Amino acid sequence: MKKTIIPASALLAVGALLVTGCSGGSSPAEPAPEITAPVAGEVPDGILDGYSLTYAGDGGPSQEAQDAAFFTPFAEASGVTFSQDSPQTLAKVESQVKSGNIQWDMVSTTDNVVALNCGTLFEPLDMSKLDISHMPESLQSGTKCGIPSIVYATVLAYNTDTFVDAAPTNWADFFDTDKFPGQRALYSGDGSVDSGTVQAGALAAGWDPKTAFTMDWAQKGIDVIDKAKEDIVFYSTGAQAQQMIESGEAKLAGVWSGRALTAAQNGASVDVAWDQWISLVDNFAIVKGTKNAEQAYYAMNYALGAEQQTKWMEESGYSPVNTEATPEVDALTQSFILTTPEREATGVTVDLDFWSDPATVEQLQDRWSALVAGA
Repeated sequence: MKKTIIPASALLAVGALLVTGCSGGSSPAEPAPEITAPVAGEVPDGILDGYSLTYAGDGGPSQEAQDAAFFTPFAEASGVTFSQDSPQTLAKVESQVKSGNIQWDMVSTTDNVVALNCGTLFEPLDMSKLDISHMPESLQSGTKCGIPSIVYATVLAYNTDTFVDAAPTNWADFFDTDKFPGQRALYSGDGSVDSGTVQAGALAAGWDPKTAFTMDWAQKGIDVIDKAKEDIVFYSTGAQAQQMIESGEAKLAGVWSGRALTAAQNGASVDVAWDQWISLVDNFAIVKGTKNAEQAYYAMNYALGAEQQTKWMEESGYSPVNTEATPEVDALTQSFILTTPEREATGVTVDLDFWSDPATVEQLQDRWSALVAGA
């Protein structure tokens, strides 16, 4: 099948194209054929020949893995002209939706961001177009505007050369600068309150994750972070966090699991304390107002297949979202699979009900921004 793919490696060129494009590029006047009886990982041969689709992700190794596992084979099978851009940002999505100049048809971003903007910046999904029959039940209760794209975590990573005799085991240890001295790295939220980091602070303050997360606990979590701010450096990208771990600049880090894994694979002196890891999920979401929504459904459904999720795990180190995926990975990578019973037993989920309420998040935003700016 003849197809066109503009890969992640050509993102700068794609960005230039998108500036003048609408709805991710031109497509036939007639909408794409609707999906009927979807089967995860399957797409009719050539069904989207002549149509286009533009995706925006986070860039870097994760988007390269998505390209290899999902998008290149999807474009080859479906015939769609598939373009990519990065990094996706909420500000750019908001600008496109408000102006009506939709350049990205689908994105991958955090589930709380999708939930917070469901119906305003992202389209509620028609689940009849997606086969989630082999998705773990724990991943099926998220926002109505997204399906899992990346299952990962904020984990407590620490330098094993620094902490030899006694190592941190939980978030209370992470924020105890007397017991475990040294520079810490935490995610800035890229301008927004970071739910995982605040909940980590709340755990250190004594929050029981079996109970509801509340505004009081959110404020206590920020209190804990604020108290330790002299020893905290906030990073804005996973690449920055990984560099800080590998160089030894950060002795402890609240970092995305995939970056901790890559640092370990690169030979860094790093280990992870798996008690109280914060479960995070990024979602594929369709940008509100795109004319290429049907193509996006085809792409998302294709990505959910067992074969695709097996390849995804092998390429990225991130957990598969299909229970029939059978990745062949080494012991280190296996230890980072978050959907095993062993890992699920010690994980803490982000309270999506709390973080999807705009009024709630707005109450925390000014304090969070001031904390990050002053650290």
